[in-house]
Amino acid sequence: MCNKKHFAIYVSILLLLSVCAIVTVNGCTELSHNDDVILVVVTAHNCESCTATDDSIYFISHNYPDIQVKTVEIHNPEGAMYVSRYRIWRVPVYLFIDRNGNELYRLEGEQNRSQLKEAIVIAKARKHRN
Repeated sequence: MCNKKHFAIYVSILLLLSVCAIVTVNGCTELSHNDDVILVVVTAHNCESCTATDDSIYFISHNYPDIQVKTVEIHNPEGAMYVSRYRIWRVPVYLFIDRNGNELYRLEGEQNRSQLKEAIVIAKARKHRN
């Protein structure tokens, strides 16, 4: 009797984990398909101008929910990949890309909110042209 009970619990747990995995994978896939534009903010820990990106990231993430915002640091492997792939020569860089990694637009250096708003309009327009 205990063996059947344990087996039923085991099967139930496996089913629950399978459903959770499917929902998680589909949820992540669905999220990435809905993202209009991805903004990758490339910074460096020894860059004074890069500290101003925190306000910009906050502004964009709270006012443009359709834009996925990601921050990378050039001294980390992922950041180094962006530096190499997109030929980044100065930081901070606001790199607007589509979900396939195609560059839509970029801003280099410190930016104010109006410059960011304008860049978002340009990036979205280029995204919809593709």
